[in-house]
Amino acid sequence: MAGSGDGLDYSAAAVAERVRRSNAKVFAAYLAFQAVVGIGFWVALATSAGIRELFELRPTLPAVTDAFFLADLIVGVAGSALGSWALWSDARWAVPVIAATTGGLLYATLFLVLWVAMEGTGGACLAIMVPPSAISTYATWWAWRSQRPPA
Repeated sequence: MAGSGDGLDYSAAAVAERVRRSNAKVFAAYLAFQAVVGIGFWVALATSAGIRELFELRPTLPAVTDAFFLADLIVGVAGSALGSWALWSDARWAVPVIAATTGGLLYATLFLVLWVAMEGTGGACLAIMVPPSAISTYATWWAWRSQRPPA
């Protein structure tokens, strides 16, 4: 196929690298989306009493839910944004950033599993945490396994 006139390298290594970069861009786009949704979630909590009521962990004590704000902005939102940029730009440090972000999401999700089981509230919070935790876990695994060897 090489020399077919289209200028593309069809060797197995070149095709594998193009696929790896395409996959990295898909995961980068997802992480950017995750960061934007994280911001939107906190804006919605701050501006809508109905949404706030739905996601409140302890309806009589809003500080319980609010206690997650700073950690979510740093780990969830900023970590997702930084991980997105790292994957998009093919940075060698992408895996630790994505892994740390995923770890933070999994920690919060496991906390919510126990909270819902013991308190019976917060089901909506748990429901919105499961998909990003699962997708981020897969993205972390993919990024780890598809790392390029050091130059």
